[in-house]
Amino acid sequence: MRSNPLFCFLVSLVLAVLSTGCASFNRIAPYPQPSQSLDVSVVPKPMSKMTELPLGAYYDDQRQVIVSGHQKGLLTGMLFGPVGVLVAGQANQSSAEKKFSDETSRTGSDLGSILTSLIADAGREQSTPAWTFNAEGKGRLRLSPYAVFTVDKAGLAHLHALLRAEILGSDNKPVWSVRYFARAPGEYRLDGDDGWMEQERFANGIRTALQKALAACIDDTHGRLRDGRKITAKGRYAYLNLPFELRAIVAAEHPDEVIARLVVGDAMVLAGTHVLTLADFEIKDAKFNDPR
Repeated sequence: MRSNPLFCFLVSLVLAVLSTGCASFNRIAPYPQPSQSLDVSVVPKPMSKMTELPLGAYYDDQRQVIVSGHQKGLLTGMLFGPVGVLVAGQANQSSAEKKFSDETSRTGSDLGSILTSLIADAGREQSTPAWTFNAEGKGRLRLSPYAVFTVDKAGLAHLHALLRAEILGSDNKPVWSVRYFARAPGEYRLDGDDGWMEQERFANGIRTALQKALAACIDDTHGRLRDGRKITAKGRYAYLNLPFELRAIVAAEHPDEVIARLVVGDAMVLAGTHVLTLADFEIKDAKFNDPR
């Protein structure tokens, strides 16, 4: 599969700029009070189409499903300035809605209910001693789940779980707001036959991915994630339909995966803590200054 060299250059340039000291890194901020008791709730929270989603992405806000990677013509739009980019983005969003909305409506799984059941499982396994679940949605720590499909040029899609975790202050505004990403096993088409919506693939995949993202969140709030070695990790991330090599700080290591805080600024939609499966990424030790 051939990639567009100009596209790769521009994306790499943006990622480089947003991994420097001029960017903010709140989405990988350390948890402020590890292991202290905490009320936890699962709440729906819509994504901001202006600041939290890629240009031209399709967002099924009813089901909290995002589709990206399919966008075309954004480079051409850049030649005509901001208006051209916006026009190209709207065209991509419209075409994606026509192509993928029927499929996302078939998910048949409520992400909030899945996450709630995973929290209950974690409680029974005694991995959340500091958490008390608040079913009324009024917990101080509020978790919101999303599914992210990233479609490549061949039409195959990776599925990631995205977990937003926020601590609310006395004014009911977030004082800590981070993201956790984890990929579901497999690679299938989102549209057409024998795809993600067949054979319970989506339901099983998003549950597996959410479980990994939740485990990272649990470890974070219980003080079990600690900054370790610095690395570069090359592979396919959520939202990016081509492999990229990005800098990260390892927070935990397991036999088959590492939990790593991606060193890109908050303006990037993939900013956050990622569960990186070793089979999917080429990981190398690296040296760089922590920009936080």
